[in-house]
Amino acid sequence: MLATWQMACDDGDIARLIHNIILKVSLQLINWTRNEVLFFTGLFTFPSFLQRFNLAETSFCSCRGIGTSIRYATVCFLTISYHMAPPSQQHQPVWFRSVANNSTSRSKIHNLLHFLQRETSLFRPDPN
Repeated sequence: MLATWQMACDDGDIARLIHNIILKVSLQLINWTRNEVLFFTGLFTFPSFLQRFNLAETSFCSCRGIGTSIRYATVCFLTISYHMAPPSQQHQPVWFRSVANNSTSRSKIHNLLHFLQRETSLFRPDPN
């Protein structure tokens, strides 16, 4: 069963972001909070996600960058207190794996997501 599941994960497009972080399927639970799952999958209330479903007019954040999880965690000036070193494009899967496996980084992500939830209006571009 696990071998079939692993082949499906290796060959498919489903859950690709998580597959890049967790390379091997397992029956053991991953001790992630809901917010961590949303961060690592990019499904949190980021403008890039909301715009895909017409829940936001634009995928841009107030800082004029595309609002994605990695942007908020590394370069958005509105979240500078929560920044981590930004990866180059080709190292993003490794960066996500490193963050997911490091308790200090996960704590920073947890604090960042709480800040994003509290201050939602800061991250919506001014319609004018």
